[in-house]
Amino acid sequence: MPEAPHPAFCVVRRVVLAIAACELAFVVFVAGTGGFSWAIGGVVLRVHEPWRLLGSAFLLIGIALWLGGAGAVKGDLERAWDERDRCARWLAAAAAVTALLTGLLRGTWTAGSADSYGYVSQSMLWLKGVPVQIDALAQRAPWPLAEWSFSPLGYKPGVDAGAIVPTYPPGLPLTMAGAASIGGTEAVYWVVPALGAAAVWATYLLGRRYAGGAAGAAAAVLLSASPVFLYQVVQPMSDVPVTAWWLLSMWLVARGRPAIAGLCAAAAVLTRPNLAPLAAWLMAGVVVHEWQPSRRPVALWRDAVAFAAPVTLGLGFLFWLNAKLYGSPFASGYGAASSLFAVANIPVNIGHYTRWLVETHTPLVLIGLAAPLTAGIERQRSGTPAPTTAPWWLGLGFIAVVIGSYLPYSSFEEWWYLRFLLPALPVLLILAGAVLLRVSTLLPKAARLVALLAVLGLLATRYIAVADARSAFDLARLESRYVAAGTFAARSLPPNAVLLSVQQSGPLRMYGHRMTVRFDHLEPQGLDSAVRFFEGEGYQPYFALEAWEETQFRNRFSRSSPLGLLDWPPVAEVGNPVKVRFYDPRDRQRFLAGERVTTTRDPRGRFERQ
Repeated sequence: MPEAPHPAFCVVRRVVLAIAACELAFVVFVAGTGGFSWAIGGVVLRVHEPWRLLGSAFLLIGIALWLGGAGAVKGDLERAWDERDRCARWLAAAAAVTALLTGLLRGTWTAGSADSYGYVSQSMLWLKGVPVQIDALAQRAPWPLAEWSFSPLGYKPGVDAGAIVPTYPPGLPLTMAGAASIGGTEAVYWVVPALGAAAVWATYLLGRRYAGGAAGAAAAVLLSASPVFLYQVVQPMSDVPVTAWWLLSMWLVARGRPAIAGLCAAAAVLTRPNLAPLAAWLMAGVVVHEWQPSRRPVALWRDAVAFAAPVTLGLGFLFWLNAKLYGSPFASGYGAASSLFAVANIPVNIGHYTRWLVETHTPLVLIGLAAPLTAGIERQRSGTPAPTTAPWWLGLGFIAVVIGSYLPYSSFEEWWYLRFLLPALPVLLILAGAVLLRVSTLLPKAARLVALLAVLGLLATRYIAVADARSAFDLARLESRYVAAGTFAARSLPPNAVLLSVQQSGPLRMYGHRMTVRFDHLEPQGLDSAVRFFEGEGYQPYFALEAWEETQFRNRFSRSSPLGLLDWPPVAEVGNPVKVRFYDPRDRQRFLAGERVTTTRDPRGRFERQ
C-alpha cells in the first residue's frame, strides 16, 4: 500500500471496521442466545453457530489493517471514540425500535391473567362510561358475599348492592381506551409496546442529558435487553407504561419543561398511585433545576405550579373515582393499606429484590450506585469544580423512592415481581453507564470504544439469554389457553351457561361471552345449593378449571358434595401447555350409570371429538 492512502481507502477501511464491529456484536448475541431461525417466504435463515461470523469479523479486521496499517486503524478507533455521542442516538433508536417490535411480535395479545384482563376489560368499560357494572343475579344469590363470587379476577364488589368495580387503577385502562377509540379494540395491545419504546428512548434522552450520549445509549440498549423489561413489554400490564411516564417526566424536568413534565407525572400517578411520592421528588428537581441567583422568585414559583397543577388534577380525579368505586377517596381496589404494607416485609423484600436483580442483571448493574464517587474522582483528577447541581442526586433519590415504596409491600416468591422496581432500573442503568464510561477512560484511547462495546454486548447477550430461559418469549403460547377456552365456550356452550371458575373467570367473560362465578368465594358446603340456584334461575352450570385448580376444587368441595369429586370425564379439554377442562355436573349421573361421556380435545380450537 502507498504511504499516503487515497481517501477512498480510508472510507472503505472505516466501513470494513464498522461491519466487523457489527459482526462481533452479533457473535456475542448468537453465543448467548443460541441463535435463531427465520423463515422469509420459502427461504429459511438459520444462525446458530458463532464461529463463522467470528472468522468473518477477524478477516474484515485483517483487511482493514491491510488497507491502512495498524496506525490507521488505531486512528480510526480514536476518532470513533471522539465521535461516540454522534452515533449513540442511532444505537438508542435501534434499541427503542427493538423494544416496540418485541412487544408487538412476541406479545401475548391476550387479556388472560388477573392483571391483563383487569386492565383490558376496564378499558372497554371506560369507552361506555364510568366502569361500574350492576349484576342483578348477584343481588338474588342466597349465599354470603355473593357479589364477591360474581366478581372475576381483577374486580371486586362496589359500594352499591350488586355493583362490580375494577381493582386496578385507571391510568393504563384510560390510555388503552384512548387507543381503542382511534384504532379499534385491538389497539389496546399497542399501548404497552409503544410505551416500552418510549421508555427506552427516554432512557437515552435522560442519560444524554446527565451523562452523555454514549452512557444514555448504553443504558437504552441494556434496558431493551433487560429480562424483567422483556417479560413485561409483551403483556398488557402497567409496569412498562408507568416506567415510561416517570422517565419522560424526569427528562422534561431536566429540559426545563415543567408543565409537560407534570402531565407525564399525572399519567404515572394514575397508572401506579403508590408511586405518587415520586412526583414530590421531581418537584424538588424542578425547583433545583430552575433556581438561579439571578432569576426572580416569581419565575421559580410559576414553574413549580406548572408542574404541580396537572399532578393535583390527576390526584383529584383519582380521589373522586376512589370515592365512587370504593366508598372513600383514600380507599383503593387493592384493599386496606394495613393488609398490604408491613415493616416485617422489609428484610424479606430486600433479600428478594437484591437476589433477583443480581441473578437477572449481573452484579455489574450495581456499579451505578458508585456514580457520585467516580464523578468526584474524575473532578479531582481533571481539576474541574463540582457543578452547582450534581446530576446524580436526582437519579439516586428517584431510585430510593421507588425501592422505599415497595420494601414494606407484600412479598412474593416469583422473580418477575422485580417488575415493581422497573421504574428505577433505567435510572440505575444510566448511572452504571456513566461509571463504565469513566472507567473506560483509564484505557488507551484506541481501546476504549472496543472495551465499552464488548462489555455492553456481553451484558445485553446475558440479559436476553436470561429472559429467554425465564419464558419471556414464551408467554404468548402460555397465555393462549385463555383464548382457546373462551373460543370453546362461545362456540360450544349454550348462551345460558354459567361457568364456575377462578383463573378463567375473566377471560371466559371476554372471549366466551358467558357468565362466570368464582368458586373460591362459595362456601365449602355451598356447591350443590349454588348449582340448584343457577338451574332454578334458568342457567346451565359448568365447572371451568385449569388442570392445577382441580386439586383446589376437590379439597374445597369433595367433603360436602359428590360433584366436588370431579370423578367423571370433562366435556372438553383445551389449551396447551396448561390445560383447561370443562365439566358438566349433569354428566356425573349419566357416567356413573354407564353411559359414555365424550371429551372434546384440541388446544387450538378445532374441537374434534375423541
